[in-house]
Amino acid sequence: MGKILSIIIPSYNMEGYLGKCLSSLMCGNIDKLDIIIVNDGSKDKTAEIATGFVNKHPRSISLIDKPNGNYGSCINAALKVAQGKYVKVLDADDSFTTGVLDMYIDYLSTINSDLAISDYCRVTPAGKERNIRFNNLDSYKETPFRQAVQFLQKESFSMHAVAYKTDLLRRIDYRQTEGVSYTDMEWMFLPMTQVNTLSYFPHVLYRYLIGREGQTVSTALSIKAVNQTATVVESMLEKYAHAKDSLPEIHRKYLEARLRLKTPSIYRIYLLKQSDSALYPDLHRFDQVLQRTYPRLYSDLDRENIKGIPFHFITHWRKHYEGAKTLPILSLLSRIYNAIF
Repeated sequence: MGKILSIIIPSYNMEGYLGKCLSSLMCGNIDKLDIIIVNDGSKDKTAEIATGFVNKHPRSISLIDKPNGNYGSCINAALKVAQGKYVKVLDADDSFTTGVLDMYIDYLSTINSDLAISDYCRVTPAGKERNIRFNNLDSYKETPFRQAVQFLQKESFSMHAVAYKTDLLRRIDYRQTEGVSYTDMEWMFLPMTQVNTLSYFPHVLYRYLIGREGQTVSTALSIKAVNQTATVVESMLEKYAHAKDSLPEIHRKYLEARLRLKTPSIYRIYLLKQSDSALYPDLHRFDQVLQRTYPRLYSDLDRENIKGIPFHFITHWRKHYEGAKTLPILSLLSRIYNAIF
């Protein structure tokens, strides 16, 4: 029997979470799953836990053990060996709703759309849940991308909601940026330019744990995290500039919408959240990439401000940037911003 769904699980020092993650995949349709655990050079018992599951289900679970190369390298390694009709990413600290997974596999076996969308749930460590649903889409029906794209340009439309046809990714030789985190943003970017049809499965499949200690989306952003986020968005900008002239208008506008969601946050993090003038040269490099690859968005950001504070902070920084020199107005604005947000 052919595999219906490949599930890629990037794992780095996940001994406290991986067991629960894998247990959530132990469904009645496990023989139709191709579960690929990628141990990214972990220093704890991640590989040992993974091996235990592989030994119990060798026909459905495999382990790739490799040196640390960060998130994108895990996706790239797994895609080379993925056997499923569809492929989905599951972070090792997250899980699936087991009963829903059975229904999801059955549903995937009946469709041939380029993209499968399902609902997901944001879960806090305290157990508080918030469901993210896409019920503006027609349930259990194939929909042309052009009819659904307006609902796919929101921040809530994330990697937790999607599974791609594996052949679609292979057709474009899809690869993620290696050596950095946050490449889940790329998962929602260039592959979408190949999507012409999608189907919506109206059930909460993915359970996304937010706010755990050590998570890359935690509030305390390190300088390394800031720079890695900028590196990923730079990569997206370069890919957009390379592809835009050959894309249908509907796909080009989708990419532009995703960039407009992600790019302003780079400036807010550098100038307001971190407010470290030592980072200004890094932001200046990013700013130049944006100006070259997407000049319209570059110009539009001159009007960016903080809600309730009519001050164009990006314009101010651009006008007064001198290397790593501190800008007093931005330092003050940063204190206000961090007090509010």
